[in-house]
Amino acid sequence: MSKLSKKLSSEQKTIAKNYSSLVVLQGLNYILPLLIIPFLERQLGLEKFGLVMLAQYLMAFCVAAADFGFNVTATREISIIKSQGGDYSTVYFKVFWARMILLILVFGLLSLVVFSVPRFSIEWHIYLLSYGAVIGQTLLPDWFFQGIEKMRLLTVVNVVAKVLFTILLFVFITAPSDYFYVPIFNSIGFLTAGIFTFLLSMKYVKWQWPNFKESQEFYKESFQVFTSNIASQLSYAANGVILGIFAGDAVVGIFSAFDKLIIAAKKMFLPFYQAMYPYMARKSFSEKKQMMKKLIPIVAFVGLIGVVVILLIGDWIIEFLYNDVTIYKNTYLFKWMSIIAFFTGLSSLFQALYAPARKLFKNRMMMMIIAGVFNITLSLIIVPYLGLKGTIIAAIGTEAILLVLASYFYRSDIIRHE
Repeated sequence: MSKLSKKLSSEQKTIAKNYSSLVVLQGLNYILPLLIIPFLERQLGLEKFGLVMLAQYLMAFCVAAADFGFNVTATREISIIKSQGGDYSTVYFKVFWARMILLILVFGLLSLVVFSVPRFSIEWHIYLLSYGAVIGQTLLPDWFFQGIEKMRLLTVVNVVAKVLFTILLFVFITAPSDYFYVPIFNSIGFLTAGIFTFLLSMKYVKWQWPNFKESQEFYKESFQVFTSNIASQLSYAANGVILGIFAGDAVVGIFSAFDKLIIAAKKMFLPFYQAMYPYMARKSFSEKKQMMKKLIPIVAFVGLIGVVVILLIGDWIIEFLYNDVTIYKNTYLFKWMSIIAFFTGLSSLFQALYAPARKLFKNRMMMMIIAGVFNITLSLIIVPYLGLKGTIIAAIGTEAILLVLASYFYRSDIIRHE
């Protein structure tokens, strides 16, 4: 191992360190859902479990709205400043203040929706209590630590926060009537991570008040990424929300039981993409092209292995994790969803790594909007008739569309520069 370390350049060593830290964090993201989701399903019952999962789908949309695409654009800016030995403060605080304003606006919009729609107003406290997680994630400067390539510190804080959340759940939730604790404890976990890492990031920057006039170009680029992320999260949230409207909270619970496991499989490549992004952003076009040529077959192969594993042992996984007969009866739908892991691994190679590194924000935006509109339209057409099966068909179809679009935009960029 020491011999291998000596052969690596300083940049490669940094990538390796960040990747190992992100693998630990992603590994926790695999393990904890395997503990938490079955536990909540058993303790709360399908209906209350579906309700708290529905609130989480909505919070994912709120997080994307409050982030405004800075997770992509600001990370790139910070990585470039790092390579030049510059001051991070200006970029840091134009992101921070914009996020604070957006956090207030998004909460106002969420409150309007919750109290205006009878479907949500009945359990309004669940949605508003869940917003603490959005505050925590908005304070969390993960984009900054990714940009300066110091992910180990961020990983430690996130691990502590996630473990805290898990312990609180297992100690205090013993019956369906305890369902309101879920958003409270989830918020505590995210707020702990967000506040602590925000305070840690202050040693790298000097306090500044906002200067929005000189940041218009940066915000314009971020808006394109924001539109992409909103389309993506709207699509993600729409699956649970539309299913909940037409089929009820219990069916959302079944979908969530499968979806949380598939999300873990979808994100198997995320640590690598996050570790590679600052590095690739600094490289020339020809170097980016060579990296992609090497990565595409590897990602495709690993994705296919994931599909085969779920197809072979999907029944055992569901039976082991859940004790609800209704969930087990629908295991074949979980197996259908396995193809999502393959589609997402390849499409994310473009939209999460290559496109941001090449500043193809407009292409990325178009890709996510088209897929989002497709998903919502198809869901509204088929879910009223097919219920859970319709939602899963829409989810698979959307991931297939994303892969087709990613392939098209990637190939077009390569041809344009050859």
